[in-house]
Amino acid sequence: MRIRLSGLLLLLVLTPACAPSTGYGEIVPPSTSASPASSTSSTAPAVPRDVPPETHTGTDSGEFATTWPADQVGFFTFECPKCTSNVIVGTDGSEHGLVNAIGAYKGTKWMNTDPARPAKRVTVHANAPWTATIADYRSVATAEAGKETSGEGDAVLRLPEGVARIRFAAKTRGNVALWVMSVSGEDRDLILNQIGDVQVDRDVRGPAYLQVEGYETSWTLTPS
Repeated sequence: MRIRLSGLLLLLVLTPACAPSTGYGEIVPPSTSASPASSTSSTAPAVPRDVPPETHTGTDSGEFATTWPADQVGFFTFECPKCTSNVIVGTDGSEHGLVNAIGAYKGTKWMNTDPARPAKRVTVHANAPWTATIADYRSVATAEAGKETSGEGDAVLRLPEGVARIRFAAKTRGNVALWVMSVSGEDRDLILNQIGDVQVDRDVRGPAYLQVEGYETSWTLTPS
């Protein structure tokens, strides 16, 4: 009797270990209808769509709420032509610092590149009247292949399909950086980060967005 009982106990101990797992390695047959519980969400921004621009104005330091869609990359243009001290603009989203400059400023940066951490509030430190505008992909100028584009300060440009390389030259007493981001917003790469004058060639692949960071910088860009 004791032998039979021991065999029964051994069977009871082993049975749970042989049962199918409810997590790793479980094979689930495909379902004919999708359910909210089984759907997967992507952290990549959605396909760019038309979004009406929003504009905010103020004087000196303050903050404002933004209703920009979380799944859309926005292009943030800030202007403070009469500022004479530090100009700092930040958000509660993935782009904490959009602007960090001294004196009169006008420039553009991208924002909402991470839909899981969208900007809902924007904080401004300035000492003069300012204007902030958030716009969609249609606001971004295209740098055409084979043509030189010139500019000053922070900017975002679109590189068209077929572009494989850029030549970038800058004159500055401060720092200059170049970022490349896919049109979908999924991939971002820092391709230049340097202090002082620079002339470089970099391999890129269009279509993409190119962000120039350097509020004291005069620059030229030639895609090819």
